[in-house]
Amino acid sequence: MTERSTNERRIGRHASGRRVNRRRLLAAMGAAAGASALAGCAGGSVDGPFPDAEWRDGDGLDVETLATNHVGSVLEAGGVTLFSTAESSYDGEGDPTPWLPSQEYESSHDLENGRSYLRQEVTATEEPDVIERYVADGEALVRERTAEGVGYGRQAVDRTADDFEEALRSEALVGIRVPRGDDSGETTYEGLGNWDPHAEGEGEMEGQPTARFVSDSFDGERSVPERVETASATVHVFESGFVPRIEQFWEGPHDDGTGAVEVEIEYRDRGEAVTEPDWAAEARGETEG
Repeated sequence: MTERSTNERRIGRHASGRRVNRRRLLAAMGAAAGASALAGCAGGSVDGPFPDAEWRDGDGLDVETLATNHVGSVLEAGGVTLFSTAESSYDGEGDPTPWLPSQEYESSHDLENGRSYLRQEVTATEEPDVIERYVADGEALVRERTAEGVGYGRQAVDRTADDFEEALRSEALVGIRVPRGDDSGETTYEGLGNWDPHAEGEGEMEGQPTARFVSDSFDGERSVPERVETASATVHVFESGFVPRIEQFWEGPHDDGTGAVEVEIEYRDRGEAVTEPDWAAEARGETEG
């Protein structure tokens, strides 16, 4: 067996694990909302700014309209970067099951150039555990860094412009309006709809004012923690309906202890080009032949 085939087998094996982690991360982010450390109440009425915005529902949010406006803003710009973190803690004995490990997730799409970049890193570990994927010009390059070293993978990608746009739409909805099917075949939507956000003043992101919505009422299902006793969420919205930041927190009994998960989501760098990572040339060389 060649070194290349060994690397690719290991990449495939670990990439499968990363997909499981990513599904857990997206599930954790499914009800998102959050307060920016840079943003605070800047005065104004209780109802906050933009009282006539179509994505508002009185003192609350029309989540479906908000999601439509947010995605529309992303598509008009030609792309966006989704950056999220999940920080988890557990005070019980042993390893809890199931669990969401602390991690970072970064995903960028560039419609004009047909490129995307993804990075997922499990954090709070002594050894590196990072997988990256760069897609451009009909191929996907993968790099994985673990305690065992660095491995590369390469494969052809048959993705149309419509496929690429659909992938961007899906990423842009993370934490806002997440479709989820059930055994009956019906689709329900998680995300901000699992909270009861109400306006609470004005914030600021990217040098622009935001309407700030908060909630401490969560009406969804979670696997971590098993039972939610405490929850809080905040979401910032620009006047256009673009959502630059979402954060959420849950805490409650889990296994024989208490589990807590805090998720932060940021949408940023609208319309910026995705550039080739510095490891791409090495990946092509390692997987040639």
